[in-house]
Amino acid sequence: MRLTQLSRGFAIILVIAALSLGGCVRSQTPRFYTLSPIQPDEVISRPASPAHNAVVGIGPVKIADYLDQPDLLTRTGDNQLLKAEYDRWAGSFKNDFVNVLAENIGFLVPTERIYLYPWRGSVPIGYQVALEVVRCDGRLGAAATLEARWSVFGGPEKKLLTMRRSSIREPALGPDYAALVAAQSRAVAKLSREIAEAIQGAGKN
Repeated sequence: MRLTQLSRGFAIILVIAALSLGGCVRSQTPRFYTLSPIQPDEVISRPASPAHNAVVGIGPVKIADYLDQPDLLTRTGDNQLLKAEYDRWAGSFKNDFVNVLAENIGFLVPTERIYLYPWRGSVPIGYQVALEVVRCDGRLGAAATLEARWSVFGGPEKKLLTMRRSSIREPALGPDYAALVAAQSRAVAKLSREIAEAIQGAGKN
């Protein structure tokens, strides 16, 4: 009888422990992130641009396959990536990237006439930006890295105006995922500035 009571007591302890552990697991709620666009106070002044109010088309944009997922990725080595367990993108990373890039370029050129690919054939695109993102990740507590190949085409004949490769490294100002995403946002801002400057330069010709 005593052994039976002890066994029952031990079983109850195991059940309580399992429930406690289950409660701990359930308390780990996911954290969601988005990239942020350039803020007005981040730009001291914008000189008059020959491309002011130009019609700019963004796309097509190709994102590296490994980035097409909800989980945030960090580098643990030159050839090794780690998926975050509870830190995720709030939506499609590609859509977030394209929307922030478009908002940044529209602010920097400046123009309100920004169109995302595909657009209607009747839209009189003055400058088209085609982009391929080959890397957009980083190391926690270290830096975010953005590498992209991009081209700017001009006019209805889609004349190639410039073709470049950007490699951007932006330090993370903290040890967590929030700091890394903030660094990625600053990297996208730098890429946007490079593209906007190319559009403005083409507008002078």
